[in-house]
Amino acid sequence: MNSSVREPSNLSPPDPEDIEAADGFLTPEAPLAHRAARNSVWGMVNFAWPLAVALIVQPMMVGRLGQDLYGVFTIVGVTLGFFGVLDLGIGAAGTRQIAVRHARNETDELNSVVSTMLGFYMVVGLLVGGAITLLAGTFATKWLSIPAVMQGTARVAFLIAGPSFFFSIVSGAFASIPTALQRYDISTRVSIAISAINTVAVVTILSLGRGIVEMLAVSLIIGILAMPVYYAIAKRLLPTLAVRPRWNPAIFRDLFSVGGYFLIQTIGVIVLYQLDKLLVGNMLGVAAVTMYVVPGGLARQIQGLTAAATGVVFPMSATLFDGNQRERLVRLYNEGSRLVYVLITCLAVPLAVFGDRFLRYWMGPKIAEGSSLALVMLVVTYYLLSFTAIPWQIANGAGWAKLNAFYVLAMAAADIGLFFVLVPRFGVPGAAASYLIAAALGVPILISTIERRVLAMSGFGFLKVYSRIGLVGAIQIALSLLTRPLCGSLLATVAVMAASGATFVVLYCLLGFSQETDRQLLKALGAQLTRGRARHSGGS
Repeated sequence: MNSSVREPSNLSPPDPEDIEAADGFLTPEAPLAHRAARNSVWGMVNFAWPLAVALIVQPMMVGRLGQDLYGVFTIVGVTLGFFGVLDLGIGAAGTRQIAVRHARNETDELNSVVSTMLGFYMVVGLLVGGAITLLAGTFATKWLSIPAVMQGTARVAFLIAGPSFFFSIVSGAFASIPTALQRYDISTRVSIAISAINTVAVVTILSLGRGIVEMLAVSLIIGILAMPVYYAIAKRLLPTLAVRPRWNPAIFRDLFSVGGYFLIQTIGVIVLYQLDKLLVGNMLGVAAVTMYVVPGGLARQIQGLTAAATGVVFPMSATLFDGNQRERLVRLYNEGSRLVYVLITCLAVPLAVFGDRFLRYWMGPKIAEGSSLALVMLVVTYYLLSFTAIPWQIANGAGWAKLNAFYVLAMAAADIGLFFVLVPRFGVPGAAASYLIAAALGVPILISTIERRVLAMSGFGFLKVYSRIGLVGAIQIALSLLTRPLCGSLLATVAVMAASGATFVVLYCLLGFSQETDRQLLKALGAQLTRGRARHSGGS
């Protein structure tokens, strides 16, 4: 399952450069299109930045707040995440509609779409944000397992979270415009800027000895200031943009009809990525949430990078399916899957083999001892989930979003069911095992189903593609285990992990498994990075 489903931002209609991208991706003689390379680069930058920030800031947050208070902070954020389902898939459908209307030069219709989105988001924001604020005390004292000594702090945190939700969801109406116009460079720069400001504020607050209430208050202020920024950017990209909050039933019905299956996907993803944390807190206490969230956040980066790198597959597959070009679609699937398997194996093996050492030097021995086993299982879980990156995007692009929707709901149900069996007996490792078992059962079924029903393949093609990569990964594991004694510090551990990843690349090439498309892809991405630096230095 691809984590990008929570914001299916690549729902804009395909353009000619995306068609060229498909050609370049599928055949060695044609170069990858500049737009596809650019979007991939910016997607990976948008992934790498929060990862780098988390590696630096998270130890400080846990150290200054303590495990219990950090667990409360996590629970507040998770609770807000659940309300994201009230988007009803309108964000994804609206992004697509904006792109279509812009391509057709239908200014009035585009303004109506954005106005309807804005009106809908304001109503949802007021109702949900108001409910969170009014029920802040209930959340803190009755509905969530928060220790009595921290319930006062949690209540204030939820009071602040209510208006934060309002400004966040309303900003989404304008934030969708750069994505719809495939200006990932702009959306990424804005995201990085907001994140950087928030990070500086968090570090400052913690350095002054303050806590989560002040952190959330500053985040609220940043969210308020971000809304006019998003509007100004939208206005710059679309000078004819003229919106006011209003309700157009016809447009809303159209948006909801498109977004229905994306809504189901969003529900499933929220359950998978959020409910488990709340259950851990309720069953084991808030300190256990930290023991689960820290390794989970680290392991999830495998899937995060995959999602960032494969987002451009959606418009490519939509183009090929619409043109009834099955052969090229199958080549896209096979080649894309191979590259994904290479990427995730290269990353997952070092994290699984050396993760306990990394946690010890990064977060301290207490957290490492309590979460190392969970980390290994979660690494394997997200490794398996990343297998679905290409088929997930192709199914959505080919109009088979319902397959992904029902799959993610079934997997969420299996995960939660296993939770109630394994967590009371095994604690945090039981929570990780529940997720792993659900993924191990669900991932092959989804991939095989998409191969058979969407691509008219045998249903076992992914096993053939993976066989060689799995062999290289097994050798990489054996060599990595031999180097564990070298991990005597954080710097040494990071160096050994990097060497393990490099070992996979070397073995993959020495065994003759690399292909011409690998070199074409690297060449195009390198050229795009060079052009980006040149434009930046030129001030354009």
